[in-house]
Amino acid sequence: NSAQPTIELIFYFSVKFYPPDPHLLEDEYTRFLFALQIKRDLVNGLLPCAENTMALLASYLVQAEIGDFLEEEYLDTLYLTQLKVLPQPYTEDLLKKVMEYHKRAH
Repeated sequence: NSAQPTIELIFYFSVKFYPPDPHLLEDEYTRFLFALQIKRDLVNGLLPCAENTMALLASYLVQAEIGDFLEEEYLDTLYLTQLKVLPQPYTEDLLKKVMEYHKRAH
């Protein structure tokens, strides 16, 4: 009996075109996979964009992961570093922008 090699298959959900408004995606699971792709692309530097756009996208991801901004809990940008929503290296100014956008998202 010869041992058969194990084959590991990995499937990726990929969006060819980004919709102008993700709320137009009707299926909840599709929106979830779409958000995961944006996060992966943003963190890996595959989604080139201006710093303000990057901060806004990251704030949406933060909102999706942890919910509303809690003034008494999120005193500085430290909570953002644990979420890994930005490509390395990033600046403290960029983290502050993400925090500001997260404060405004309700």
